[in-house]
Amino acid sequence: MSPFRRGVIAALLLLGSALPAQAQRGPVAAALMQFEAAVTWAAVGPDWRGIRPGWVQQVANASSAAQVSGLMMQLEASITWEAVQRSWRGRRAGWVAEAQSARSPAEVARLLLELEEVTLWSAVDGSWRNTRPGWVGELSAVAGREGRSTK
Repeated sequence: MSPFRRGVIAALLLLGSALPAQAQRGPVAAALMQFEAAVTWAAVGPDWRGIRPGWVQQVANASSAAQVSGLMMQLEASITWEAVQRSWRGRRAGWVAEAQSARSPAEVARLLLELEEVTLWSAVDGSWRNTRPGWVGELSAVAGREGRSTK
């Protein structure tokens, strides 16, 4: 992860800790932000650099699972085909349909776990290998399933 991205995440986390509890991002939004920060620039389309600052702000301000899901879909759409497993081509349409109708943190957590699972190791920063087990565990708890780390 680049020093710039680490700084952005740290600043958002500090900002969030100063807000009242009800205004803080939920765990799924935080996990989405953490996953995005691990995705390399080479794994996203060239437009992501321009989109990202506003996207980060929207994630920080997201107040519903549906909003987080929409932002997750925006990130997924920016990830290149070369950065995901081949099986994603066949699964993607169903995943998008599920994400469009997701209304609970558990549903969004499950979909984010699936997106991360199909993302290739070459598409994420090397530090993700150490971060991932805890990330999967936290999201799995929200999703209501046992943490799994099959990647």
